Amino acid sequence: MPKPSLHVISGSPAPDGPHKRAKERRKADARPAELIQCHRCGGREVIEAKVGVLLKDGRPTGGTKALLCACCLLRGERVVLG
Repeated sequence: MPKPSLHVISGSPAPDGPHKRAKERRKADARPAELIQCHRCGGREVIEAKVGVLLKDGRPTGGTKALLCACCLLRGERVVLG
């Protein structure tokens, strides 16, 4: 059985889909300078996670806070903001 070969096609890039257009529109929206926005998807929802938390006397202490993009996290990507 012959192996399928890969051929490079010269021409224009793939057309923009509705998801890509919505993503670009969301990134271009006006926003206050203090508002956190994801640099990858343009989302404005965040989840606060703590890394390196210790348990002392049954209570969590310490750790480093990280803000993660909720939209990217749902897709399985870990994007740290700020």
